[in-house]
Amino acid sequence: MKRSGAALRNRPEAGIVLITTLLLLTLLMAVGTSGLGLSRVDLFVSRNLLTATKALWIARAGSEVGKNWLETNLSGTPLPVTLGPAALEDGTYTATIASLGNGAYRLTTVGQGPEDSRRVVEEIVRLPDFVPAGVVMSDGDGLHPDFNDNGGGIGRRIPDFTVDGRNHTPDGVLSHLCPDVSPFSITQIPAQNDLTNAANTLKREIVTRANSFCQADGSNAAGLCAPGLSWVRGNNVVPRFTDGLCSVADPTCYLNLNFAAAALRATALPPLSNLPAVPEDRGPLGPVTGPLPFVRSLNTTEQTRLHTALDDIVKRIGELPEEKLLHIATSLTAGAHTYGEWNEPRVTKVDDDPGELDLSGSAVVNGVGILLIPRVVRLKNATLNWRGLVLIVEDGDLRVEDPEACGQILGAVVVRDDPTPDRKLDLDKVEWGGSCTPFTINYSCEAVTRSLTTLMKTVSWTEKFGL
Repeated sequence: MKRSGAALRNRPEAGIVLITTLLLLTLLMAVGTSGLGLSRVDLFVSRNLLTATKALWIARAGSEVGKNWLETNLSGTPLPVTLGPAALEDGTYTATIASLGNGAYRLTTVGQGPEDSRRVVEEIVRLPDFVPAGVVMSDGDGLHPDFNDNGGGIGRRIPDFTVDGRNHTPDGVLSHLCPDVSPFSITQIPAQNDLTNAANTLKREIVTRANSFCQADGSNAAGLCAPGLSWVRGNNVVPRFTDGLCSVADPTCYLNLNFAAAALRATALPPLSNLPAVPEDRGPLGPVTGPLPFVRSLNTTEQTRLHTALDDIVKRIGELPEEKLLHIATSLTAGAHTYGEWNEPRVTKVDDDPGELDLSGSAVVNGVGILLIPRVVRLKNATLNWRGLVLIVEDGDLRVEDPEACGQILGAVVVRDDPTPDRKLDLDKVEWGGSCTPFTINYSCEAVTRSLTTLMKTVSWTEKFGL
């Protein structure tokens, strides 16, 4: 059969169309394969980014755990400390906490995420570098005490208030976690002289009272020889101490009366067989034996460190957002009031308004953290239990003006005094025989450190590579 001329003429064009179609299909297949490959790369990149991000946030979460550990375990735990590895979501974290000194701490946290992803972050946090050198620290012209309750009679009775420099746990029992401190520390020599002279006068007056009212057997016709005074008098024919002119070199001089002696708090006769139980086994002011003086004078370096720390504390309190602060704005004359708990210490500020603020009417005030007092607070027939740091600034004062004043400050007190030569932190009115144990100030490094964690601040945060 013969083919038509038209068919013969169209045969080459048909081949070209087929080839073109095949080339186009091949190109489309190549483009599709390439797109599929790129999609898989994007998927891998996205997945790696996701796992790396998870590892980073696991590390950051571990850093927060480390800060929480630091807040609750800072006192008494040697550093460095490593926490973990501990599981978190679909990974683990390991946090290492180290001290850098001067209140600074470094937290290095490794976050191990899914598919062996790993990130390392480093966070530096800082607390005010405050270390108490005394239970009561006077940064200024002084407390100007007289240790006189104006009770009348011959001499003076043994004070019922207590300033105890032995370290106590947050529960109030004795602890060797931190070294003991002096009852008082000062930054100015005149303040040291005021305290020392007032204490020596009190010693002489107590000896005078004991020698006037007590016999060698502890008896007294008028019933005015308390067991503590009986110990001061002594059971020999000649009194233990004399109250005339004398020097400390003379063992019988009243200057050698030890205010830390537990016998001053004897509950019955004979005194040495009826001492109070621990931790009440101390006199009104102590310890004052060995290397610890009654009043410790801070050297230049210590003063600079104290001033820097106090400036830092006041500044940070001023920078806190309002929701981080608690306030005592008016007198508390009844009921129970709580300002912070041990697991959540707070900064509480007595509002700086004109006039004085009273705690009275059997009110009970409990708190943990920092108590800032810029005005006069009068503790009357009320209970104040505070664990942490009490900071008295400007025109502030904490006056105990009633024998029924109860409770304790467990931590430390700093009086950052103004130049007015007025009496500060006067505890003379405290007296046994009321409805509670007389007001005390007991040292606790744990309570002070716990209060300072309310001002913990992050000063740097970096992601570390190659670690």
